[in-house]
Amino acid sequence: MNEAFRAARILTMNPDCPEISDGGILVRGGRILAVGAWREVAGDGVPRDLGAVTLVPGLINAHAHLELSHLAGRVPAGLGFAGWADALFAAMRESRVTESALKRAVDEARASGTCHVADVVGREFDMVRRVLDRQSLGGFLFKEFSGRDREFSPKALPGAWSPGVHSLYSTDQGLARSIKQWCVSRALPFCLHLAEAPGENELFRSGSGELADFLRARRILPRGFAAPGLSSVGFARALDLLDERTLAVHCVQLDESDVQILSASGAGVCLCPRSNRWIGVGDAPVAALHAAKVPLCLGTDSLASVPDLDLWQELRAVRALLPASVSLSDLLALATRNPARLLGIDADLGSLEVGKRAAWAVLPEDMS
Repeated sequence: MNEAFRAARILTMNPDCPEISDGGILVRGGRILAVGAWREVAGDGVPRDLGAVTLVPGLINAHAHLELSHLAGRVPAGLGFAGWADALFAAMRESRVTESALKRAVDEARASGTCHVADVVGREFDMVRRVLDRQSLGGFLFKEFSGRDREFSPKALPGAWSPGVHSLYSTDQGLARSIKQWCVSRALPFCLHLAEAPGENELFRSGSGELADFLRARRILPRGFAAPGLSSVGFARALDLLDERTLAVHCVQLDESDVQILSASGAGVCLCPRSNRWIGVGDAPVAALHAAKVPLCLGTDSLASVPDLDLWQELRAVRALLPASVSLSDLLALATRNPARLLGIDADLGSLEVGKRAAWAVLPEDMS
């Protein structure tokens, strides 16, 4: 059965037909058959009038940690990176995530317009995949690796997934390179936390500083760590970790040279502005990244560092860091078209076009 959905306005994110007033989307079996003026699609399906709303493509959360959903409200804001990390570790030792906590988080994400999430998973891979499937939320899972091992032994895991590394200060560089090479050989996306914490660049340039002391005291640094004499981003480039299929998360501690490295590499950057402020690590140089044409997308991070998984709140936060001249379309691209391409799901999501999934969100009035 065909259904014809009517809306006062549709922002398709398709450059060939970006905006439609009094628009319609014809759907069958969860796929889009047509997008156009209401008068053109109205007679081909059961009418469903959505009212005076603006539809946009379903939102894509490019970085989350759903397995930390049970920690909502348990890790205070404003502690700084080391204080936040210690509080997080303590909370994780006290309890483990449950399916009910995961379900609440997934339902919350869906209710705010999210149709797909790129989730970083540690030990609860099977549980996260199961809940996503049951709640009908699309998901690409990054199985996160860290530690001192040098060899990468991939396991057969169900569904869409790819390995990633936690960070370059917690993962042996040989392991990081082998994981990235495995992803390249299979044309899969790769992610890592990069340049998030104050002191990360000092650690890699000289091996010293407060972050270095914190990591050594907690035995997080890889065995035999030696400072490469580069910034965090420079080190990632030297290890051949940066290319068009890399998703570098956070990227707060950047200078002009780092921005240019990211731009030249083609790597995407996932911004998590509310999480960065909650923890107290600062704001990413969003305007400089945008000006350098670095592909940008947005993530919520986990409920241990944000109050909710609402991507509209992330869009509002990042909008304040961008020039006023940035268009609504360019802003929406951070949660639609850009992450769809970086995750390799742009045949299904990222814009409202014929053949793609019938997944959309309602644009809040204050963002129109």
